[in-house]
Amino acid sequence: MLSFILSCGSMMVVREMWGEFLVMMMLLTGIFLMNSSDNLMWKISFLGEMDYISWSLTGLSFWVVMLSVLGSVMVKKNLLRYMFLMFNMALLISFLVSFYVSDFMFFYLGFESCLVPIFFLILGWGYQPERIEAGVYMLMYTVFGSLPLFFLILWMKKSGSSYMYWQMFMSGSSFFFYVFLMGAFLVKFPMYGVHLWLLKAHVEAPVAGSMLLAGVMLKLGGYGMIRFLPFWESSPEKVKDVIMILSLWGGFMVSLTCLRQMDMKLLIASSSVVHMSMCIGGLLVMSEWGMKGSVFLMVGHGLCSSGLFFLANIVYLRTGSRSMTVSKGFLNVMPSMSLVWFLLVVCNMGSPPSLNLLGEILIISTLVNWSYLSVILIAFLSFFGACYSIYLFSLSQHGKYVKVISGSDSGKSLEYLICMGHWLPLNMIILSIFCLG
Repeated sequence: MLSFILSCGSMMVVREMWGEFLVMMMLLTGIFLMNSSDNLMWKISFLGEMDYISWSLTGLSFWVVMLSVLGSVMVKKNLLRYMFLMFNMALLISFLVSFYVSDFMFFYLGFESCLVPIFFLILGWGYQPERIEAGVYMLMYTVFGSLPLFFLILWMKKSGSSYMYWQMFMSGSSFFFYVFLMGAFLVKFPMYGVHLWLLKAHVEAPVAGSMLLAGVMLKLGGYGMIRFLPFWESSPEKVKDVIMILSLWGGFMVSLTCLRQMDMKLLIASSSVVHMSMCIGGLLVMSEWGMKGSVFLMVGHGLCSSGLFFLANIVYLRTGSRSMTVSKGFLNVMPSMSLVWFLLVVCNMGSPPSLNLLGEILIISTLVNWSYLSVILIAFLSFFGACYSIYLFSLSQHGKYVKVISGSDSGKSLEYLICMGHWLPLNMIILSIFCLG
């Protein structure tokens, strides 16, 4: 794994070679995805290890970063294209370090260092002048949310505890330490109530920033919960139940607000909060089904939401607007791309054979086993999740095309390639799971 991190670091010195950078990125992604084993448990060094969870999220990082650079063709004409490639590679290195290390302090450094490249991506290649406010908003939320976690790490070192995952053991009586630990991960996930930074960042970010933010960066919060919750001796049950109820209720409320959104990117970003609310509930139950379902849903959501953000950018390039009151009727002018819209939208609502369906089934089974009353919230959340997915597709593809907008082609080969790069793994992974199982 260290060889992949060093290879990514060496690619940061590639200047003025967009094509060569993409070829090297594809080769690295292919080599990593083929370099698997039967049990997916490689103890590599004292500071790092890799199991099927970290391998899945690392592979997702390689894949989404490659597709985000491939989809940012407009940046290729920019004089600062080298800086753009450098920030993308720095973000990938931060992801690799976070998913690889087994040391709490190194994980925190990777966990927080990914904010710097995404901040500069929003600041340098964002759409509106409000991108500065959105970047600062993101930094304030995430940094201040994780500062208590940093003090918890220092306290662990002072008390003689170990930083390593396998040697860490936390006392259940430390109520405030549990809140400190959970707060850092819930803000990054994000949970309802601390999710406003995500909406602002998505609206102002370029297409690569949105794809990376939704595809990989949100999964850092879930990965941190997976790694550190099992080592808590006995978590405060009342606090855990309150977080789970608030998360499910928040997902239901955000799914209602999605039905009145007219901005495509804002609707897709809000749907991320809905999906992640189910992941939070599945992880806090601390069962095997809940953990595996959350991993499946995180990987599936990373591919699906990244593809939807890319489709929203295709519409924006044609019309100059993300509003569905202006950008509508694309079934008349881009019928082939409308099929791609349909395929990704139905995956977003959890249709078979997408990976989202498997993750949602496992999480719903876990939550119903935790409390039968959760069926009410889960039913409403799933129903309105399907409603806003249909709402997004119908308003963007149907209706009368605004003829004052300049003519549009039916899509370029590169755009279809990137869209299929999101859809095929999303549906082929679950088939491979059943074939191997």
